[in-house]
Amino acid sequence: MEAVCPLDYRYGRKEMKEIMSHSARINRCLEVEAALARAHASVGNIPEEAAEEITRKATLEHVSMERIEEIESDIKHDIMAIVHAFSEACTGEAGRYIHLGATSYDIVDTALALQMRDALDLLDGGIASLMDALSEKASLHRDLVMVGRTHGQYAI
Repeated sequence: MEAVCPLDYRYGRKEMKEIMSHSARINRCLEVEAALARAHASVGNIPEEAAEEITRKATLEHVSMERIEEIESDIKHDIMAIVHAFSEACTGEAGRYIHLGATSYDIVDTALALQMRDALDLLDGGIASLMDALSEKASLHRDLVMVGRTHGQYAI
């Protein structure tokens, strides 16, 4: 169930690796499932109390990664493993409303979009800092004569 990410292992900032981590992906899936339950409750499809319980339990503090992995090894379906483990974590009848009306990729794609939004927010701050640094260097060296270049070599 491990997500493949070009930022794994050697490259990438710590903050970016956290945003794209496996546990962050699972947390986002739980958040999306909770948002879906709240939406259903807002139009009367499920009891408000169920949506509240689902929202309260929508973290890895309540839904065990070990349990998700155990279920996935048995059923061979990552999202259904999350749904089953999440359902087990909820009290009363709340668990039966998790994933109501959704496909796996409704959850996966939305969770990934949330991760990408967070990643882009992080990149945006870094790009702004880089632009400031480049602008400062350009101003500092604006009168420096440079040899023209073409195709990776001096254009002489």
